[in-house]
Amino acid sequence: MTRRILTICLVTGLAFTLPNHASAATCERNCLLEDAKQFNANMLAHTTEKIPLAPNAQIRENTKAIALADSKWNGVTKILSEGVYADPILGNVIEHVTAETTGGKVVYIGTRLKLANQKITEVEINFDDGPKVNVRNLVPYDPIFTTIVSKEERSTREQLQRIITSYFQGLTDHKPIEVDYDPRCDRYHSGNRVTHNPKNGVEQGGDDGCYESNLGPKPWGPATEVRIGLIDPERGIVVGYAILHYGDSPRRMQINEVFKILGGRIRMVDNIGLMEEGITTSGFTE
Repeated sequence: MTRRILTICLVTGLAFTLPNHASAATCERNCLLEDAKQFNANMLAHTTEKIPLAPNAQIRENTKAIALADSKWNGVTKILSEGVYADPILGNVIEHVTAETTGGKVVYIGTRLKLANQKITEVEINFDDGPKVNVRNLVPYDPIFTTIVSKEERSTREQLQRIITSYFQGLTDHKPIEVDYDPRCDRYHSGNRVTHNPKNGVEQGGDDGCYESNLGPKPWGPATEVRIGLIDPERGIVVGYAILHYGDSPRRMQINEVFKILGGRIRMVDNIGLMEEGITTSGFTE
């Protein structure tokens, strides 16, 4: 009888505790994707008050602390293309969005939302509204980034993290690991192909690929505040962030890069890199 009473009490207790546990559970992939969709809709509609921000949420755009209502998103009238990625383990959903502003100007926007307990605790926006955004390579968004990787070519979460950690180390010591790169790897900077393209107009790398473009003496480095914001083994995606120094110059670049990795090698890189004076920190160091 005592055993039966204890069992009933335990079952009853679980019935009361499970709903609370479920409400605090991690937001899974579809949940994160829906949050990004709603964020975009509210930014376009200028209804930032509807975005579920946590108390003391940290919001930064191009490394500067802002209120969402003051974001450059205010000038956006429509979205032309987007690539959206989710990582329930880290609680991040990250997107690269090509958009059009009033007057028809094309901009490229990277946005990271961090969620906890159904609230957004961090908003990190990289907003490129410069003259070199190249719409021809951004619309539609390249499907190579969103396709599922076959099991034969898929890397583990740990392997993907190691590859991209080494990539950022290569921006500092300029000793990239050759086997981490597919010879066909190309890197795009806001839609401009800067590898295997002597006339890219952004970097002077000649016909170099992703590996060669960072090999030997370079004017950039070190890369600081390196962060892995997202890992998606099923799609072979890693999203990384860093502050890239240029010697003693006061100008630094915050980089937000989406990597596609096939067969353990970097195959494509989609970069939003914003070069400015006065950048000291991204504001996000974990």
